Amino acid sequence: MKLKHTFTLAVASLLSLTLLAACGSSENTNESQGSATVEMDQLSKIQEAGKLVMATSPDFPPAEFYILKDGKKEIVGSDVALIQAIADEIGVELEIKPTDFNGVLANIQTGSVDLGIAAFVGTDERGQVMEFSDGYQQEAADGFQGVLMTKENAAKFKTLDELKAAELTVGAQGGSVQYELATTITDAKKIKQFGTMDAAILALNSGDVDAITVSTSHVLPMLETFPDLVILPQESFDLDVNQKYATNVIGFPKTNDNARLIEIANKVIQENLENGNLEKWRKEYTELAVQAVE
Repeated sequence: MKLKHTFTLAVASLLSLTLLAACGSSENTNESQGSATVEMDQLSKIQEAGKLVMATSPDFPPAEFYILKDGKKEIVGSDVALIQAIADEIGVELEIKPTDFNGVLANIQTGSVDLGIAAFVGTDERGQVMEFSDGYQQEAADGFQGVLMTKENAAKFKTLDELKAAELTVGAQGGSVQYELATTITDAKKIKQFGTMDAAILALNSGDVDAITVSTSHVLPMLETFPDLVILPQESFDLDVNQKYATNVIGFPKTNDNARLIEIANKVIQENLENGNLEKWRKEYTELAVQAVE
């Protein structure tokens, strides 16, 4: 009887230990599950960081450009005003990361910024590496994709076919749709790429290139400083008659979970289209850009 009793106690002890171990395992599992980090979308990350990081190329007035304020350089423009409105809607600060145009595209592609804006369009090629907002501005509203030349050279051409036949050396901003358009009017080997529009215009003014392809509304503020330069007339030299490159968008890294962020951006775009702010900002910063250039 004693042996049987001892065996019973041993079994009971073993069962108790098994139950305790099971309970401990369950608790540990729950603790592990409770401490697991939930993946945040990009909007949540922005809210947690307290800032919205924007890439831009500040050489494209009136969309984005430098001014001197109290002796310090500051980036302003209609694009900047739009992104500031998005940052205000989210309730965070706006941080601007300036670079050249190729750098803007690279920063969006690598996800080193939350978004990028530089008066660019949503091409199929760019759509492979980034997402887009709704269109917020039409270049055709006050400009077109055209050609800038010296007045002396411009007088030599009456039609686009004549210009193409001349096989000119054409300048364009690297990575831009203006570079793509330059390939439609001259041989690719005769295209010179520039990091900024400022550099391209200086090259044209000094005779390093024969012409540059431009978004005309963005070079108008600079023409006061370069009186020998002229935009060829739209009726004969519009490089985008079908307006393929007419609508500006905001770009977002494709690697991020941007659904809620893009939803907010589109909401702000629509509101400021309807209340007239986008048009107002455009006019306001066009005037300021002319003053800044002067």
